[in-house]
Amino acid sequence: MATLSGRLQFGVKCARFGFIIARCIAAGFALSATARHPYEFYTLTRWVVFVTCCWGTWLGRRHLWPSVASGYVITGILLNPLLPLRFARGTWHNLDVAAGVFLLLSLAISRPPALADHAK
Repeated sequence: MATLSGRLQFGVKCARFGFIIARCIAAGFALSATARHPYEFYTLTRWVVFVTCCWGTWLGRRHLWPSVASGYVITGILLNPLLPLRFARGTWHNLDVAAGVFLLLSLAISRPPALADHAK
């Protein structure tokens, strides 16, 4: 039978891997939204980026990745599908690129603390 520490460590590894994949997918959607697509694609992009940013904010709140949590909040607000903001096409292009770059950079700059910090 696995110990609690072993299960916690496995859960943390799964969360880290899942969040890495989610950020890569969200960045891909955001960067590909700079091209012309049907409106439904942009709605899907907003949902993917928004959910990923909510996840990042939640992880930051839990002190797992606090270094970029405020960036997730800002990105999530700008690209939220629930109360969508209206901008010109050029502004959306810049916001999509910025969101994609931020999500990719967050892969490099956010380092989770050691396992001992999770148990606190």
